[in-house]
Amino acid sequence: MEETKEFYDFCIPFNEDKVLLKEVCEKLFVLGYKTIAIELFFDHSKKENSKRLADVFPKPHDLMWLETHFRNKLKILQRITICYADALVTHAMTNSINLRKFHIIAGQPKTEAALAHCCTAFNGDLLTFDAQHGNHIHVSRKGYQLAVKRGLFFEIKYSPCITNTTVRKDLIKIAHNYFIKGKSKNIIISSGANNVFELRGPQDVTNLGFIFSLSEDQAKCAINRFGRQLFLRAECRRLGKTIMFIKASGPVLFSDSCEEKSELGNNAEITLGGNIREDSDPKDQPSKKKRLF
Repeated sequence: MEETKEFYDFCIPFNEDKVLLKEVCEKLFVLGYKTIAIELFFDHSKKENSKRLADVFPKPHDLMWLETHFRNKLKILQRITICYADALVTHAMTNSINLRKFHIIAGQPKTEAALAHCCTAFNGDLLTFDAQHGNHIHVSRKGYQLAVKRGLFFEIKYSPCITNTTVRKDLIKIAHNYFIKGKSKNIIISSGANNVFELRGPQDVTNLGFIFSLSEDQAKCAINRFGRQLFLRAECRRLGKTIMFIKASGPVLFSDSCEEKSELGNNAEITLGGNIREDSDPKDQPSKKKRLF
C-alpha cells in the first residue's frame, strides 16, 4: 500500500504551462500539503466523446517530470473528472483501459438522472459539482445516504467562491443541502485552483468549513482523515480483492494457522484460540494451560 501524508488537496486542474503548474505545486508544499491530485477534465456528454471507440477516455498526462522534481516532498496522484449526462457512461468505464491508470475517479453529473446514477451505481470515488457554470442540481436524501453507504465522497471546491460572488452563493447552497440531506457526511474540501493566488492553507480551509455548514471536526477531516480514506478506497477499487498479511515486529506472531510458533518468554506457543502452552516436558505438566486473553 502506498504511503500518503496530510494535508490533502485532490483537485489541482492540469495546466499545459509547466512553469505555472510547478508554481502551484510549490505553493501547496509551502502551505503544508503533502498529497495532491492533478485533475484531467473529460466531458463524456459531448457527441464526439460518446462515440463507440476502443477507449473513449484519454490517457493520464505525463507527470514524471513533476514527480521527479517534488520527490520526497509531494505525493502526486492522477485524477480524472468525468462529466456526463446519462447512465451510458457505465459501459464506457467498464471497457476502458486508460481509466485504470488514474488514481482517483470523480463523477460530475449534469442532470438529475446522472446524479441518481452517480449516487447508486457510479464506479468512482468522488462526486463533485461545477457551481461555476450554473450546475444547481441538488442531491436527494436517499441518494446521499446510498452514496455514503457505498463509500462515495462529496467534494466542495473553495477557489471558485473566492473569485466570484455569485458562485459563492451557489456553492454555499450546495454545501447547505449536504447538511440538510446527510449531516455533511463524507465531505472533501479541495481547492480547484488554477493559480497560486487562489490557494489557502489548511487552517484557512478549516475555517472556510464553517461557511459550508461543517463542524470543526468535519472541517478538519475534510482535508486530513477523509483524504486518506478516499485514497484507500480508490486503491481498493483499482486493485480489486486482495489478501493482506500483517506480521508484528515484536515476539508475538499472528497467522491463520494454529501450528505457527513464536517465542514468547520461554519459547511459548500461541494459537488462535488464545491458549498459551509453555515449552516444557508434557509429562511434567500434562494439563496446565494459561489463558492469554
